[in-house]
Amino acid sequence: MTESHEAIDEFWRWFEAHLSDFTALTDSTGGFWDVALAALKRLDKHLWFEMSRPDDDDREFIVTAEGHKEAFPLVEALVARAPKIGGWQFIALKPPMGFDFETTYEGILFDPRAMWFLPLNSSSRPEELGLRIGVPNYTPALKRQAGNAVLVILDTALGERAAALDIQHVEVSALPPSPESEGYIELHELPNYIEWLKRRIRNA
Repeated sequence: MTESHEAIDEFWRWFEAHLSDFTALTDSTGGFWDVALAALKRLDKHLWFEMSRPDDDDREFIVTAEGHKEAFPLVEALVARAPKIGGWQFIALKPPMGFDFETTYEGILFDPRAMWFLPLNSSSRPEELGLRIGVPNYTPALKRQAGNAVLVILDTALGERAAALDIQHVEVSALPPSPESEGYIELHELPNYIEWLKRRIRNA
Protein backbone atom coordinates (compact mmCIF):
# COMPACT_ATOMS: atom_id res chain seq x y z
CA MET A 1 0.00 0.00 0.00
CA THR A 2 2.99 2.27 0.49
CA GLU A 3 3.64 2.20 -3.24
CA SER A 4 0.03 3.15 -4.03
CA HIS A 5 0.19 5.90 -1.37
CA GLU A 6 3.23 7.32 -3.14
CA ALA A 7 1.40 7.23 -6.49
CA ILE A 8 -1.64 8.87 -4.90
CA ASP A 9 0.46 11.61 -3.33
CA GLU A 10 2.19 12.18 -6.67
CA PHE A 11 -1.20 12.65 -8.33
CA TRP A 12 -2.27 15.22 -5.76
CA ARG A 13 1.00 17.12 -6.12
CA TRP A 14 0.32 17.20 -9.84
CA PHE A 15 -3.26 18.38 -9.17
CA GLU A 16 -2.05 21.26 -7.00
CA ALA A 17 0.57 22.24 -9.59
CA HIS A 18 -2.22 22.46 -12.20
CA LEU A 19 -4.87 23.95 -9.92
CA SER A 20 -5.44 26.94 -12.21
CA ASP A 21 -6.12 24.56 -15.12
CA PHE A 22 -8.66 22.60 -13.05
CA THR A 23 -10.29 25.83 -11.90
CA ALA A 24 -10.70 26.93 -15.51
CA LEU A 25 -12.43 23.67 -16.54
CA THR A 26 -16.15 23.99 -17.19
CA ASP A 27 -16.82 20.77 -19.15
CA SER A 28 -15.12 17.78 -20.74
CA THR A 29 -14.52 19.50 -24.08
CA GLY A 30 -11.44 21.37 -22.87
CA GLY A 31 -8.10 19.90 -23.87
CA PHE A 32 -6.88 19.83 -20.28
CA TRP A 33 -9.73 17.46 -19.34
CA ASP A 34 -8.07 14.64 -21.30
CA VAL A 35 -4.68 15.47 -19.78
CA ALA A 36 -6.16 15.31 -16.27
CA LEU A 37 -8.01 12.08 -17.01
CA ALA A 38 -4.81 10.46 -18.28
CA ALA A 39 -3.03 11.48 -15.06
CA LEU A 40 -5.80 9.93 -12.97
CA LYS A 41 -5.88 6.72 -15.03
CA ARG A 42 -2.20 6.16 -14.32
CA LEU A 43 -3.43 5.06 -10.89
CA ASP A 44 -6.04 2.68 -12.34
CA LYS A 45 -7.57 2.39 -15.79
CA HIS A 46 -11.10 2.31 -14.33
CA LEU A 47 -10.88 5.72 -12.67
CA TRP A 48 -12.73 8.72 -14.01
CA PHE A 49 -13.66 12.10 -12.62
CA GLU A 50 -16.55 14.52 -12.71
CA MET A 51 -16.57 18.16 -11.68
CA SER A 52 -19.28 20.60 -10.69
CA ARG A 53 -19.57 23.79 -12.68
CA PRO A 54 -18.19 26.99 -11.21
CA ASP A 55 -20.73 28.89 -9.09
CA ASP A 56 -20.86 30.40 -5.63
CA ASP A 57 -20.35 27.03 -3.93
CA ASP A 58 -17.18 24.97 -3.61
CA ARG A 59 -16.09 23.12 -6.73
CA GLU A 60 -16.71 19.38 -6.40
CA PHE A 61 -14.16 16.94 -7.79
CA ILE A 62 -15.80 13.50 -7.80
CA VAL A 63 -13.57 10.48 -8.38
CA THR A 64 -15.53 7.54 -9.79
CA ALA A 65 -14.64 3.96 -10.67
CA GLU A 66 -17.50 3.78 -13.18
CA GLY A 67 -19.10 1.00 -11.15
CA HIS A 68 -16.00 -1.26 -11.00
CA LYS A 69 -16.25 -2.51 -7.44
CA GLU A 70 -12.65 -3.72 -7.29
CA ALA A 71 -11.46 -0.12 -7.66
CA PHE A 72 -13.64 1.31 -4.87
CA PRO A 73 -10.91 0.96 -2.17
CA LEU A 74 -8.44 2.87 -4.34
CA VAL A 75 -10.95 5.66 -4.93
CA GLU A 76 -11.56 5.95 -1.20
CA ALA A 77 -7.83 5.93 -0.43
CA LEU A 78 -7.26 8.56 -3.09
CA VAL A 79 -9.86 10.95 -1.69
CA ALA A 80 -8.75 10.27 1.89
CA ARG A 81 -5.30 11.61 0.96
CA ALA A 82 -6.59 14.62 -0.98
CA PRO A 83 -5.08 17.98 -0.01
CA LYS A 84 -7.07 20.69 1.75
CA ILE A 85 -7.67 23.32 -0.89
CA GLY A 86 -9.95 26.28 -0.24
CA GLY A 87 -13.00 26.29 -2.50
CA TRP A 88 -12.72 22.61 -3.37
CA GLN A 89 -14.41 19.41 -2.14
CA PHE A 90 -13.08 15.98 -3.08
CA ILE A 91 -15.67 13.19 -3.13
CA ALA A 92 -15.18 9.42 -3.42
CA LEU A 93 -17.69 7.74 -5.76
CA LYS A 94 -20.79 9.33 -7.21
CA PRO A 95 -23.22 10.33 -4.45
CA PRO A 96 -26.94 9.49 -4.69
CA MET A 97 -28.90 12.22 -6.49
CA GLY A 98 -32.44 10.79 -6.56
CA PHE A 99 -34.60 10.19 -9.63
CA ASP A 100 -35.78 13.73 -10.35
CA PHE A 101 -33.86 14.25 -13.59
CA GLU A 102 -33.73 13.28 -17.25
CA THR A 103 -30.79 11.93 -19.22
CA THR A 104 -30.01 11.87 -22.92
CA TYR A 105 -28.08 8.91 -24.33
CA GLU A 106 -26.99 9.04 -27.97
CA GLY A 107 -29.60 11.69 -28.65
CA ILE A 108 -32.46 9.72 -27.02
CA LEU A 109 -34.21 11.19 -23.97
CA PHE A 110 -34.84 8.87 -21.01
CA ASP A 111 -36.93 9.92 -18.01
CA PRO A 112 -36.53 7.72 -14.90
CA ARG A 113 -39.65 9.30 -13.41
CA ALA A 114 -41.69 7.45 -16.07
CA MET A 115 -39.94 4.10 -15.55
CA TRP A 116 -41.02 1.16 -13.41
CA PHE A 117 -39.10 -1.87 -12.14
CA LEU A 118 -39.97 -5.53 -11.63
CA PRO A 119 -37.87 -7.30 -8.95
CA LEU A 120 -36.25 -10.49 -10.20
CA ASN A 121 -35.50 -12.43 -7.05
CA SER A 122 -33.72 -15.78 -7.16
CA SER A 123 -34.86 -18.54 -4.81
CA SER A 124 -31.36 -20.08 -4.91
CA ARG A 125 -29.67 -16.70 -4.26
CA PRO A 126 -32.22 -14.66 -2.27
CA GLU A 127 -29.57 -12.13 -1.25
CA GLU A 128 -29.11 -11.04 -4.88
CA LEU A 129 -31.40 -8.54 -6.58
CA GLY A 130 -32.17 -8.44 -10.27
CA LEU A 131 -34.28 -5.77 -11.93
CA ARG A 132 -36.32 -5.61 -15.11
CA ILE A 133 -36.74 -1.92 -15.92
CA GLY A 134 -39.83 -1.02 -17.91
CA VAL A 135 -38.93 1.84 -20.26
CA PRO A 136 -41.63 3.92 -22.01
CA ASN A 137 -41.45 3.86 -25.82
CA TYR A 138 -38.93 1.00 -25.69
CA THR A 139 -38.34 -1.07 -28.80
CA PRO A 140 -35.87 -3.94 -29.36
CA ALA A 141 -33.91 -1.63 -31.68
CA LEU A 142 -33.20 0.60 -28.64
CA LYS A 143 -32.04 -2.24 -26.38
CA ARG A 144 -28.40 -1.12 -26.23
CA GLN A 145 -29.14 2.57 -25.74
CA ALA A 146 -31.88 1.91 -23.18
CA GLY A 147 -29.71 -0.59 -21.30
CA ASN A 148 -26.78 1.81 -21.05
CA ALA A 149 -29.03 4.74 -20.17
CA VAL A 150 -30.66 2.75 -17.36
CA LEU A 151 -27.24 1.89 -15.89
CA VAL A 152 -26.33 5.59 -15.91
CA ILE A 153 -29.67 6.42 -14.29
CA LEU A 154 -29.19 3.87 -11.50
CA ASP A 155 -25.62 5.03 -10.91
CA THR A 156 -26.75 8.65 -10.66
CA ALA A 157 -29.95 8.12 -8.67
CA LEU A 158 -28.77 5.52 -6.15
CA GLY A 159 -25.14 6.53 -5.98
CA GLU A 160 -22.25 4.54 -7.38
CA ARG A 161 -21.73 2.30 -4.34
CA ALA A 162 -25.37 1.23 -3.98
CA ALA A 163 -25.84 0.70 -7.72
CA ALA A 164 -22.79 -1.57 -7.85
CA LEU A 165 -23.23 -3.48 -4.59
CA ASP A 166 -27.00 -3.74 -4.12
CA ILE A 167 -28.05 -4.75 -7.66
CA GLN A 168 -26.65 -7.87 -9.31
CA HIS A 169 -28.58 -7.93 -12.59
CA VAL A 170 -30.36 -5.35 -14.76
CA GLU A 171 -32.37 -5.84 -17.93
CA VAL A 172 -34.68 -3.52 -19.86
CA SER A 173 -38.01 -4.11 -21.53
CA ALA A 174 -41.08 -2.29 -22.78
CA LEU A 175 -43.23 -0.80 -20.06
CA PRO A 176 -46.49 -2.81 -19.81
CA PRO A 177 -49.74 -0.87 -20.34
CA SER A 178 -50.70 -1.53 -16.72
CA PRO A 179 -47.37 -2.03 -14.93
CA GLU A 180 -48.73 -2.12 -11.39
CA SER A 181 -51.08 -5.00 -12.19
CA GLU A 182 -48.07 -7.00 -13.42
CA GLY A 183 -46.07 -6.47 -10.24
CA TYR A 184 -43.99 -3.48 -11.37
CA ILE A 185 -43.08 -0.71 -8.92
CA GLU A 186 -42.34 2.90 -9.80
CA LEU A 187 -38.59 3.33 -10.19
CA HIS A 188 -38.32 6.15 -7.66
CA GLU A 189 -39.41 3.62 -5.01
CA LEU A 190 -36.30 1.49 -5.65
CA PRO A 191 -34.26 2.78 -2.66
CA ASN A 192 -37.12 1.87 -0.32
CA TYR A 193 -37.44 -1.55 -1.93
CA ILE A 194 -33.71 -2.22 -1.52
CA GLU A 195 -33.87 -1.32 2.18
CA TRP A 196 -36.94 -3.54 2.66
CA LEU A 197 -35.14 -6.43 0.94
CA LYS A 198 -32.07 -6.01 3.13
CA ARG A 199 -34.20 -6.05 6.29
CA ARG A 200 -36.01 -9.18 5.10
CA ILE A 201 -32.71 -10.96 4.44
CA ARG A 202 -31.29 -9.91 7.81
CA ASN A 203 -34.38 -11.18 9.62
CA ALA A 204 -34.71 -14.40 7.66
